[in-house]
Amino acid sequence: MIIKYKIKLILKPGKATPTPPIAPILGQYGINLMEFCNKFNQLTKNIVFNFIHTKIIIFENLKYEILLGTNSLISLLKETINIEKFSKKPGIEKVNFNNFDIIKIISKKRFLHEKKKIFSIQKMILGTLISVGINYE
Repeated sequence: MIIKYKIKLILKPGKATPTPPIAPILGQYGINLMEFCNKFNQLTKNIVFNFIHTKIIIFENLKYEILLGTNSLISLLKETINIEKFSKKPGIEKVNFNNFDIIKIISKKRFLHEKKKIFSIQKMILGTLISVGINYE
């Protein structure tokens, strides 16, 4: 089969409905929204993450595959720090974060990035921390 489109979405597991934001995104590609939502909800009914990375591969005959990813780095950071929301003003309001917290996150994310060195994963996490307004000690 020939791949026509690749779409990346971040969705709540088990809670897909044929309403925005899913409907406008997938509707333009001609996908049956009820069928997609039922299939996605069936695949993700046992997943406990808040959000999950999802890749949808659409073929020329409008058949599609759903590839499920993992929890996002932002969600892992929120769980580790125990906060609801990040700073609305990054660089001004700051939340403290230490090296031990980064090691816990690296141990969770390491299996996803097998070919990357631990230092590279640490730099990726630090970049994300800076962009959401978290002060690293």
